[in-house]
Amino acid sequence: MDGKPKDKKELQEQLGQLDGFTHFSDMELKEMLAQARVDTWKKGAQSFQGDKTLHRFYIVLSGRVKMYQIDAKTGKEYTLFINSPGDFFDIICLLDGQRHEIEIEALDPITLLSTPMADAREWIKKHPNFNRLLLPYIAKKMRTLEEKANDLALFDTWARTLKLFVKHAGANAHDSELKLINNLSHSEIAKIIGTSKNVINRHIQKLKEDHILHVSHKHISIKDMQGLLSRFRHR
Repeated sequence: MDGKPKDKKELQEQLGQLDGFTHFSDMELKEMLAQARVDTWKKGAQSFQGDKTLHRFYIVLSGRVKMYQIDAKTGKEYTLFINSPGDFFDIICLLDGQRHEIEIEALDPITLLSTPMADAREWIKKHPNFNRLLLPYIAKKMRTLEEKANDLALFDTWARTLKLFVKHAGANAHDSELKLINNLSHSEIAKIIGTSKNVINRHIQKLKEDHILHVSHKHISIKDMQGLLSRFRHR
């Protein structure tokens, strides 16, 4: 998990290909990467140190990173975000400079661009393109948290399960593969909607029996998109 230098030209090209950064000039990217390094984490690697994101700002280059909270007494987990390439963390530390108690885990082997938090704050001051990217990104994360709070307060686990699969379905009715949550275990899926593995197992089994989902080991695909949408609308 230790950071290491990387050829800046290669890193600049990799960052410039991410959504949101494609319109940045070469000079902007070069300046932003002056103190950057690359961190690589193995799948399952975890960070339990709030200081890690207090002092460094991360951009996901490859793989998925789970950010979650856990109850130390019960061991119950709730997933707040699954970050994928182009996502940032920790936005809260970037904005307020305070320690953020959050758990972080690599769901895949991941590669992160890492820069000192002070440098990331300089990006805000010096680079309007970064501001134009950052502000809508923050709003998107706020909307996600608001939606999750509403779902927990207003919907039962069956409705939240249906909504999760609809949300992560492909862009068209012919795309059966799930996005972002593909190949996650039932246990990980349960943590996203705030329920137990046993409950999510029952819901997935029901959708499988109704020929809505195709389920194999750690792989779920949508067999009947219209059927899924119909159940969601009439939940």
